[in-house]
Amino acid sequence: MDERAKRVYIHTFGCQMNEYDSERMGGELRAKGYVPVSDKKNAEYVIVNTCSVRKLAEEKAFSLIGALSAEKKVIVAGCMAQSMKEELFKKFPRLTAVVGTFKISRIAEIIENGKKRAYVDERSESYSGNIERKKEAAGFVTVMQGCDNFCSYCIVPYVRGRERSRGIEEIKEEITAMARAGYREVTLLGQNVNSYYDKKTGLDFPELLRETARIDGICRIKFMTSHPKDLSDELIRAVAEEEKAAKHFHLPVQSGSAAVLERMNRRYTPESYRERISAIRKAIPDCAITTDILVGFPGETNEDFEKTAALVSDVRFDSAFVFKYSERSGTKAEAFGDDVAKEEKTRRINYILGLQKKISDDIIKRDEGKTVLALGLNVSSKRPGEIEMSVDSGKKVFVRGSADLIGKMVKVKLVKARGMSFEGEII
Repeated sequence: MDERAKRVYIHTFGCQMNEYDSERMGGELRAKGYVPVSDKKNAEYVIVNTCSVRKLAEEKAFSLIGALSAEKKVIVAGCMAQSMKEELFKKFPRLTAVVGTFKISRIAEIIENGKKRAYVDERSESYSGNIERKKEAAGFVTVMQGCDNFCSYCIVPYVRGRERSRGIEEIKEEITAMARAGYREVTLLGQNVNSYYDKKTGLDFPELLRETARIDGICRIKFMTSHPKDLSDELIRAVAEEEKAAKHFHLPVQSGSAAVLERMNRRYTPESYRERISAIRKAIPDCAITTDILVGFPGETNEDFEKTAALVSDVRFDSAFVFKYSERSGTKAEAFGDDVAKEEKTRRINYILGLQKKISDDIIKRDEGKTVLALGLNVSSKRPGEIEMSVDSGKKVFVRGSADLIGKMVKVKLVKARGMSFEGEII
């Protein structure tokens, strides 16, 4: 028997939830006797876990699938699998299987039965606890999936389904097991974590945050992503009051124009967004706030764009993920027409990126000289002799030290800003 026959390589595109799903697939496969490997050359099977949120992510996935399917048994999984289904076999006839977002836990069974088909029917997911985690001190836990908001540009409700939350006891058991395994930082994941609700206990997300903060061994709890319209005062209080809760909100604004936000079906206004930012900063003065911005949405005028730039200048985010609008098949915005020229999208994204860089540089320089608690994450792959650590705001700091710092929370002086991270020294 070829020694590679049960070796599996998993390549992940997209968000943290996709990373978590890849870890779930790795764990399910190992439990069935497969061996996840870090080099695709050594694998018989390659799973490409895909993203459909941006066109560029799909194009990168297509390129990889095409290159690999001639010599490997390729399984396409994730959001693109859920949206394209059988169409993927027409594009790549040699595919072994297509596995949608609802079938992640059945990956080993799907490979074993050998049927060349798309597994995309929607049923409730199973979280078995078999997880092949990659990071040594920090990990992800999905607490809810799906979205009921149906923003006009977004494919997520169609590939992840409607909102559904895991039970709080199941989540706590998973995090407790992580703590016993040496994990010290956990990020709670959901398309809209603010909508988390455990039907059995009646607990909502602020209560989940407080419950997980009580788990022994866990030093820091993070979460993403929050929808501005659902960000409650109670969640802000929970983050302010719970020592283990990271003082960081990722709060996607997308646009500073009321007209554009209405066409996006975001269901908040620039004014209400600013009010939520003020509420956060009043309760947590040094809180880090990051965001997502989408430029070139259909119908976005120069005046609309200037309002977005003004909001960025006013709010002063720690950092921002900025994207050009790309049309997604099946969304409401597809009917609007992609009417902003590519060159204009490029001009707008470059302007926001330049503006945000100046703000980010100012904010990170402001923190030089501070002494903070930092968690050792891993040995730096790019800076020999240094350990990568994270601080409460989510920023990284690199210190001289050995691997025994991994998983430990220590005091670190932020000596000097290095781009979006710090050079630090242990106190």
